[in-house]
Amino acid sequence: MKSVFIEDDAVRRAKKGILYDFLAPDGSESRDAADVIYARFREFNKRIPSSDDYLDLKLAVEALSGGTNTVILDDRGLPSVMVLLPKMDSANLSNGLDSRIHPAFIVDEKVHDTVAVGKYLSYVRDGRAYSMPGRDPANMYTFDESLALCRDKGKGWGLMPFSLWGALALWCKKNSTMPQGNTNYGQFNDNAASVAPAGKIDRNGRTTRTLTGAGPLSWFHNGQWDGIADLCGNVFEFCPGFRFCDGELQIIPDADVMNPNCDLSFHSDRWRAILPDGTLTHPGDRNSLKLDYSPCPEKNAPNTYGDVNGRWVLSQTVSSFTEEKRGGTIREMGLAEGLNSAPQILIELGLFPEREPTGAPYGNDIFSGPNKGEEMWPCRGGNWYDYTYWCAGMFRTSCWYDRDVRADTCGLRLAYYSL
Repeated sequence: MKSVFIEDDAVRRAKKGILYDFLAPDGSESRDAADVIYARFREFNKRIPSSDDYLDLKLAVEALSGGTNTVILDDRGLPSVMVLLPKMDSANLSNGLDSRIHPAFIVDEKVHDTVAVGKYLSYVRDGRAYSMPGRDPANMYTFDESLALCRDKGKGWGLMPFSLWGALALWCKKNSTMPQGNTNYGQFNDNAASVAPAGKIDRNGRTTRTLTGAGPLSWFHNGQWDGIADLCGNVFEFCPGFRFCDGELQIIPDADVMNPNCDLSFHSDRWRAILPDGTLTHPGDRNSLKLDYSPCPEKNAPNTYGDVNGRWVLSQTVSSFTEEKRGGTIREMGLAEGLNSAPQILIELGLFPEREPTGAPYGNDIFSGPNKGEEMWPCRGGNWYDYTYWCAGMFRTSCWYDRDVRADTCGLRLAYYSL
């Protein structure tokens, strides 16, 4: 089975006693599988009284996935199926980037060797988000409600960070496994064979949302059953750690949003703007990076998404403000006069094209939203009617909404960091 890991580090993990697969590189059993699984079970689920009730489930999930998937319980003792991701070096994800730990694996300056992300889009049970297959994805929650549904599960739980999505997007691109998904009322674009069962049907009898994890292999991030499902289409996913404020790009650094005490409110002092050299500054800095919009008259696309007849330009000023929705592909983003390159952090977050081609092409994944608005909140991946421009995908970022929006097109996904 193809691993979700970037490289085979079984020897290193074996020496540390961290075994996600249970065979040594030569094919022999490295130690008793049940003992290894049980030890990891206890590591993730300390002091939860009902842990033993779910041990068989954990054994099955880890054995069938070769250890790349696991089951983690919340503080009520209820399970979520999660995919384990080892820390990634940005230079291994994209050509032309400097070698450093990708920011998705850093929380408050602490590096995490392994993090876990929900294998499935979340559904909600008794005020908590869970990752399980065959469910209608949660929707109609505001951003702050979505954050609480994840954080309230106990220490280490949170809403999937914007930075972690960026790492996964670069991983998929490098490995040419850019996932498909529900982008056209239950199927992938115009491919009637790439389909999944309905989770929701509209008044016209069309499938809108599909059941979590019910699509074909091409709907998983690595093209394998041990991968992460439904990152492309189905419902947009709220991802904390980035916002679009009157054209200015603002972030909360690294994966600091996973700290349960990290303030994500509008006036939080955790927000930072970005300077052209990649250093961070306070929002509103006149030299910070913004996105301006440059019309392309030769384009003549229909206006389903507002103005899509132009491209975004990374700039230190904004000459064209509008509250109208605008869209431009990631691959066509440009640099304003006076800027020689985009800082590494924007490429790591999937907000600007790579310096050198790596793996698969970008396709038509777009960044969209108005660049006039004091706080526009990001959703990633696309939804079930993004087939018009084939614009859903790992690099799709929509900043159409404020934090109070409730939409059946917006969902959420869990993450877990050992804090």
